[in-house]
Amino acid sequence: MKTILINRIKIADTDINEGLKEIGQLIKDRVNSYICFCEANILSKTVSSRKVTGVLNRAKIVFPDGIIFCMLAKIMGISSLKRVSGPTFMLEAFDYGQQYKWRHFLYGGTAEILDKLEAKLKAKYPDAQIVGKYSPPFRELTEDEEKEVKNIIESSNPDMLWVGLGGPKQEFWMNKHLKKINVPVMLGIGAAFDFHAGSRPWAPKIIRKTGTEWLYRMLTGGKKTFKRNLNCVSVATLMLMSAIFLRFIR
Repeated sequence: MKTILINRIKIADTDINEGLKEIGQLIKDRVNSYICFCEANILSKTVSSRKVTGVLNRAKIVFPDGIIFCMLAKIMGISSLKRVSGPTFMLEAFDYGQQYKWRHFLYGGTAEILDKLEAKLKAKYPDAQIVGKYSPPFRELTEDEEKEVKNIIESSNPDMLWVGLGGPKQEFWMNKHLKKINVPVMLGIGAAFDFHAGSRPWAPKIIRKTGTEWLYRMLTGGKKTFKRNLNCVSVATLMLMSAIFLRFIR
């Protein structure tokens, strides 16, 4: 898969359809790997943390989940890059995977959210196979709990392990458990669990298409989300200004 180096991160230059085919091959080959959807929040953390950058670059695929990547790519003279939204990709994967009988496991969120999410996904994609779900405590798991989680996941024999812990916690979790939990593909999906369960508002389609979903979340997600997104916007603006300056002086 073609990649573009943006701010030291290898970003996949592809679309959802090609991404689904690539993941289908990983499942077929039973390759242990993890997939990241890098949006502005995670991108902003790479500025101050090389560990975040390293975890992203150890992923099999890093999709550009944020308009900032498309803007930076255009400044670099690359117009082909398309945004691949994590929440949208999840729905497309459940739909696409029905014909191949992909087996899904949901990890993260509260038990209530997982129950609602499972019910809504099954209603929308009746042939999708959700083989298990697990709501971890909001703390580090003990060694015994880690073994229990491993057994629960592996006994259900999933093809795709959806990890909804929020970034970059979920990226570190997937990196830590790579090749320790026998599952072909782990996908860090952020707030998608909340959106699709209906516990948090997902931006209307027209807003998602214009790439201003970050603004919608900023205004509807409460004080914590507002402050986080304000920081993300500030960092993204500095990145854009730096990229324009470097382009100008070359």
